[in-house]
Amino acid sequence: GMRLLATDPYASPETARKLNVELVPLADLLAQADFLTVHTVLTTGTRGLLGADELARLKPSVRLINCARGGIIDEAALLDALREDRVAGAALDVFSKEPPGDDPTLRALIEHPRVITTPHLGASTEEAQVHVALDVAEQIEEVLRGGSPRAAVNAPLILPETLRQLQPW
Repeated sequence: GMRLLATDPYASPETARKLNVELVPLADLLAQADFLTVHTVLTTGTRGLLGADELARLKPSVRLINCARGGIIDEAALLDALREDRVAGAALDVFSKEPPGDDPTLRALIEHPRVITTPHLGASTEEAQVHVALDVAEQIEEVLRGGSPRAAVNAPLILPETLRQLQPW
């Protein structure tokens, strides 16, 4: 029964519809989210993607979850938002500095009563490695059969026709 909103410059509206996801601009997503989960790579364009201005647009009841990459959320801004009750809670398993060590902002986030933290090791289990390997193999097979990659960061750059031209057989 949850309404799923997403912002993704590469996802097609058709793919989103098939997944029962509504694509919206980031500003709309920030204003409407009750739970905001981050699922992106860390690049120069996504570093600090959720800074003080973006966090100010969130509902004060929002729960923020980042298990993608540290640095996407401005941790000092998140700490301020938590301290000022502008964010209800956060769950983090990634930080801009790993391990966090003695960094005062990261220590304060880890120790904050409305923050749940876990070590960044989700893909380190045997089961996760098996699932990743199977998923990669299935996606390669799909592309070689003429389909499109499901989760490629560079999807707009590599088309199935290009991959077929590169095949050694």
